[in-house]
Amino acid sequence: MKMAKRRADMSATRTLRLILAGAAAGVCGGLVGCRSAPDPVAYARTFPPALKQSETLNIQVFRRETRIELTNTSARTFSDFTLWLNRRFSRPIKSFAVGQTLDLPLSEFRDEYSEKFRGGGFFAAEAPERLVQAQIETKDAEGKVVLLGLVVGSGVQ
Repeated sequence: MKMAKRRADMSATRTLRLILAGAAAGVCGGLVGCRSAPDPVAYARTFPPALKQSETLNIQVFRRETRIELTNTSARTFSDFTLWLNRRFSRPIKSFAVGQTLDLPLSEFRDEYSEKFRGGGFFAAEAPERLVQAQIETKDAEGKVVLLGLVVGSGVQ
């Protein structure tokens, strides 16, 4: 009699463990597998492939975990331009004066599908994207669209 009761208790315990394991797998799978569509932004667009970089400016870009920092050490002021990261993610910038430092969240940079630049951070579900290239898309004195390179420094990746 004791043996039969012990087998029934073990069977009930196994069943309970299987149910709990299945529920945990479902919750974890739901958190990882489900992903909502990104919030669309008006400035999301494809990098212009026909645009070739004309020069590299003396402006260094440093990654600071989930942000980037750049200081305009050139002798030029920029206004109403697009800052591109990795030839994929962009963000419009109103102005960038000589000597000014910009501190921008990487999450504000979007690709053509409005996907955010994966900046990482403590709660990030995916590995952070590396910052390997930064460029300014602007107009020259004649109004022609030009692409200017920036120097990507070694910051926190």
